[in-house]
Amino acid sequence: MGGDVSVTALRSVTEIGEAVWNGLAEGDGFYLGYPWMAWAETDPSFVTTYLVARDSSGTALAAVATYLWGGASVPSMNLAYSPSHIAEENLGRPLSPEEHEAFLPALLVGSRAGYHGAVAISADLTGDGRDAVLTALFTEVEALAARLGAASVALLYTPTENVAGYRAAWDRASRPNGRGPVPAPLSAEAVLPAPGGATSDAAAEAAQRREWRRERRRYDATVDRVETVRLSECVDVIGPLLGATQRKYGGPDTDADMVRYFASQVPALDAYSHVLLEYAGDAVVGFSLTYLWPDGVYVRAAGFDALAAPYSYFNLTMYRPRDLAAERGLSAVHLGAGTYGAKRARGAEPRWTAGLVRPPAGVSDELANAFAVAGSDYGQAVQTWGDVVATPSPPER
Repeated sequence: MGGDVSVTALRSVTEIGEAVWNGLAEGDGFYLGYPWMAWAETDPSFVTTYLVARDSSGTALAAVATYLWGGASVPSMNLAYSPSHIAEENLGRPLSPEEHEAFLPALLVGSRAGYHGAVAISADLTGDGRDAVLTALFTEVEALAARLGAASVALLYTPTENVAGYRAAWDRASRPNGRGPVPAPLSAEAVLPAPGGATSDAAAEAAQRREWRRERRRYDATVDRVETVRLSECVDVIGPLLGATQRKYGGPDTDADMVRYFASQVPALDAYSHVLLEYAGDAVVGFSLTYLWPDGVYVRAAGFDALAAPYSYFNLTMYRPRDLAAERGLSAVHLGAGTYGAKRARGAEPRWTAGLVRPPAGVSDELANAFAVAGSDYGQAVQTWGDVVATPSPPER
C-alpha cells in the first residue's frame, strides 16, 4: 500500500461525515457532494462501499464510493453506467444476453448517477504523495472487486484531466499479474456561465442574440404562469411528465417508475431542490428540476406535454436557471450531457468527461476494445464543439 497510508471500507457516507466528505470533494460539484452521495447509496439495487484513505494520525486524505451492480432494473438514464451497454453503443450492434451477463456484477467506482464521478481527494496532496494515495485506493478497489466477485470495474464520467493520474495509479495497483483499465472517451458536461463573475464571451454573446430574446419574450407572453416549489411538493405531478418524456425517446420507464425515482430523492435532496412548474390553467404542463450547490445551479430533469408554451424547454432549463444563478450569486448553470447543439447555441461550453474500464477476463477482443471507441454522445459533443481541448480547470481531484 505504500508509506503510512491505510485504507478502510465503510458502508455509508454518514460514517465519513458531511464536513469531511465535502472537504475532500470541494470543487467537484453537486454530483460528488454529500447530499447526492447520501441519496445514491439508498438504492437497494447496488451494494455501496466507500474506501477511505487515511494517514497515520487518522486524518482522511481521500475517499471514493463504489457500487456493486448485479444487473437489477434501473431507470433507463442510469444504463449509461452499464459497461456492457456502453460497449453495445460503441460497437453499434446489440450484445447477446450472454455478452451482457459477462460484465456482471459490475463494480462502479466514483459514481453511479449524475454523469460526474471522481475520487474525492485533499487539495493539499500533490506530486508523489497524491500518487501514493491514489495507488493505495485503487489497490483496494481491485481487492474489493475480487472479494465481491465483480466481473468488470468502471470509473465513468470523470473530467478528462483526471484520467492520466487515475490510470497510472490503477496500473500500478494492478501489477504484476493484473490488467489495467482501458481509457474510454464518453461525453461532455455542458456548462452555461451565469451573468456576472467570469461570464464567458460565448455566453454573453448568446444572451444578446435576437433568437434568445425572442424565445424569452414569446414564452413570457404565452405561458399562463410558472411557480417555484420544492421537490417534495410535486413528486406525483412531475413523475408522469418525466415518464412521458423518457418513453418519447425510447425509454421503457413508466410514470410510476419516475414517481418512485423522484420520491427516493426527497429525503436527502429536498433541501437543495428548486422546481419550476409551468401551468396551463390548473394543470401542470411542464417542469424543470434543479439542485443548488455553491458552484452553481444543476439542471437534473425536465418534462413537458403538448400544452406547454412555446420554448418551454429553453426557458425552464436554461434561461430561468441562469437568472436564478445570477440572483443567488452562483457562477454557472450545469446543463449536463446531451442536446449539445441547442446548449452551445445558448452559450454553453463543454467540460469533457471520460472513463476507465477494466473489462471482464476472457471476453472477446472486440468487447475488450469497445471502450476505446468513441460513442455517439462523445461524437455529438465533438461535432458541436470541435476536437477535445483541455479545459482550464482547478488541479486534478
